[in-house]
Amino acid sequence: MSPADDARTAVVDPTTTAESITEDGPVAGSVRAGRFPLRPSPLAALAVTVVLVLALAAAVTFGLMLARRAATDRAGAEALATAKAYAVTVTSYDYQNLDRNFADVLDGASGEFKVQYTGASQTLRQLIANAKATAKGTVLGAGIQSQSTDQVEVVVFVDQAITNATVTQPRIDRNRVIMTLTPHDGRWLVNKLELM
Repeated sequence: MSPADDARTAVVDPTTTAESITEDGPVAGSVRAGRFPLRPSPLAALAVTVVLVLALAAAVTFGLMLARRAATDRAGAEALATAKAYAVTVTSYDYQNLDRNFADVLDGASGEFKVQYTGASQTLRQLIANAKATAKGTVLGAGIQSQSTDQVEVVVFVDQAITNATVTQPRIDRNRVIMTLTPHDGRWLVNKLELM
């Protein structure tokens, strides 16, 4: 076999190592032919980096959206529970316990509604006391119209059973109440109230 044939055989033979191929023939080595370590190109490394950064940004954005949604849902649930309880408070009274009734209403009020209720309370107090009236509110249903972490609007359907000195059998008034609630020091307070 000629030296040229030996060289061809060394290149084609898969068991021949890269270090064993020299001008003079095979020598001992440890790296197989065709197994040289590949170094990634700068462009490929940049592409991988961009993909990783975009994936991380998408994950963070999605996480923030989920957290915001969870906070909004939690705010809505808390405000809805407050509105249902407050609807009973604002539609229930007893002429023998008006101080307590009015204090409870004002305790859950803020802003525009608190100002309105405070202004009307003297007249209301006089009318209720003179008629020896009582009322008991019962919530039939409630739902959220709009919600955010700063403000929740709730619609409450409430029946109000009213009696007075001349009408001893309860008269039922059916009301739809729209409340706007805002957070204050960890509590949801009624900022606006409309009877429909």
